[in-house]
Amino acid sequence: MNNSSHSRKACAVFAGLLLALGTVSAGAAEYMTPEFARAEFRPKTMVLIPPRAEVTKRKVTSTEQMIEEGAVLEDATLLVLKEQLGALGYTIRVLTIDEVNTDPALQLMVRNFNERYDADLVQVVKKPKDIRKRRFSFGDEARILAARLEAEAIVVGRISASGATGGQKTMAFLFGGSSGHAALNLGIVAGDNGDLEGFFTYVDRGMSPEKIALEPVETMAKVSAKTLKDFPAFDELAKVRRSWPQNTNRQVPDTAQSDEDVFSDLEALFGEEADDVIPDEERPDDGTTEAAAEPPAN
Repeated sequence: MNNSSHSRKACAVFAGLLLALGTVSAGAAEYMTPEFARAEFRPKTMVLIPPRAEVTKRKVTSTEQMIEEGAVLEDATLLVLKEQLGALGYTIRVLTIDEVNTDPALQLMVRNFNERYDADLVQVVKKPKDIRKRRFSFGDEARILAARLEAEAIVVGRISASGATGGQKTMAFLFGGSSGHAALNLGIVAGDNGDLEGFFTYVDRGMSPEKIALEPVETMAKVSAKTLKDFPAFDELAKVRRSWPQNTNRQVPDTAQSDEDVFSDLEALFGEEADDVIPDEERPDDGTTEAAAEPPAN
């Protein structure tokens, strides 16, 4: 693996945020732009770049990072996502770690894109419904990488898993909580303009740590299938968009933000309200819910 420290932190805090706030009691949530949801833009060819995983073993007084186990889950996720997205009618190219590491120019492009993506992930998690308003874009970093890979879209995966030692399992049994979890979030980034077209998440809070370790492919197959439960199939009639008019709703991220600032922002979310992260099916109908098919404001 070739992960930067703040990317690991972002991945870990993302899953921890969902678990701590209890925002996915039904397991999954999905957010899409109206164009993606209505098949006005549905990319046929997508490149699955190497995902990033954070795997930890929780002890009573400390947490141990499991590097090798993380690499295994990353490889397993590539396999199952290629198969499951392919079954939905998409043409999936897998970009492997070996391909990245043997091409210095490509390695730089992937690193720049991942750093931009992870720096903005905190805002995506905090306000996921803003995806419908097309407010998240990864700019030149996404466009340059997509052009190099000849991809209509980039699939970005972040994985988090944890298991507990005997002492921590006892604590969880006595005081409540889970002894293990596995989580996945997927971002679909348009290649022509860098916009985040879709964001799909799933957390299994009852996952056995032994199963995660002994059956990584089976574990990620289950988690991935749940994540993609409402992922739309490719529509042959979908218009493959090559350019969009300037959208003034897009946020302009502070790309100069330091790694520590990103981590601090993610940690701060533990104290924030979870209103915009709660899946629609769990939200009471107060008459103010946005219509998913509402076109983006210009």
